[in-house]
Amino acid sequence: MARRPKAILLPGLDGSGHLYAPLLAAGPRRFVAEPLSFPPHRPLGYDALAALVRPLLPRGRFVLVAESFSGPLAIRLAAERPPGLAALVLAATFLHRPLDPLLHPIRGLVGARLFGLPMPAAVIRYFMAGPDAPDALVEEVQRAVGAVSGEVLAHRSAEALRVDARAELAEVEAPILFLAPTRDRLVRRDAHEDVLALRPDAEVALVDAPHMILQRCPHASLARIEEFLDHPRTLA
Repeated sequence: MARRPKAILLPGLDGSGHLYAPLLAAGPRRFVAEPLSFPPHRPLGYDALAALVRPLLPRGRFVLVAESFSGPLAIRLAAERPPGLAALVLAATFLHRPLDPLLHPIRGLVGARLFGLPMPAAVIRYFMAGPDAPDALVEEVQRAVGAVSGEVLAHRSAEALRVDARAELAEVEAPILFLAPTRDRLVRRDAHEDVLALRPDAEVALVDAPHMILQRCPHASLARIEEFLDHPRTLA
């Protein structure tokens, strides 16, 4: 039996990797998942995070999976065409101008003072996890975000607001899958169109889900990822 490739899972804004638990619990069979974490008390931008992750990439065949904040980071790493990269999977993420247009007026509020406050459950449900999100998930998000300093969260948010990964995406040779939640209230719901404009061969899976697509729809997301990886052009 062929050895399963590794899937390097890059985390969202919290940087912990803990929020990948529902996807892992869904039981990946096509790959061996390896969530990475970012330092919770060091305000590192995309350049510094790329330098941190780059030496951790496997030597054999592997897949890069990134959600939300980490999308531009994964694209940057994939654009370097590391040996063994078989596919790039992006979930609820962006190339540039990440915010839903309704949130543009509050961009100026992003700062350490805002992120230094506990994240209210209502905010998590409205923007991230959906109004029907289970209490356990909301509490896990609160724990994950609460473990990171406000300065770090503000720095990561500022990085996301000014990043533009379009040029890097054009350099990616690996097959691309974009998991796009249709009920996202945080990131632009048309972000996948930016990807298709540069990579018409990319596969887009529209999923009836809020922003936290991998947490709210882990089985559907995993099924779509593994179907994508079964294609001969990826892990064959």
